[in-house]
Amino acid sequence: MQTNNTALVQVLPSAREDQRVEVVLEQRGGEDVVALRHSVWTEGLGWCAQKTIRLDAGQLDELHRAVTVARHRVNRRRGEAGQAVRTAQVIQLPTLA
Repeated sequence: MQTNNTALVQVLPSAREDQRVEVVLEQRGGEDVVALRHSVWTEGLGWCAQKTIRLDAGQLDELHRAVTVARHRVNRRRGEAGQAVRTAQVIQLPTLA
């Protein structure tokens, strides 16, 4: 019998306190799989997974690219609408001679 292992990578909070997305690394049948779980808080039960999307290792780079493109489009639209745009902060590290 083969066991499946899971490790929570990160919890992405939502604007709603009763919803979140969990990024989980699973090992299923000897293969590494990333699962995105949409969970909701249910009184008396706690966090309950509503939907799970599993991505194999080959899909991760494409997902990263698609999310990056979507983030840039959202930021551009916010900027055009005069809204604040979140940008990354770049920290200059000292160089060693």
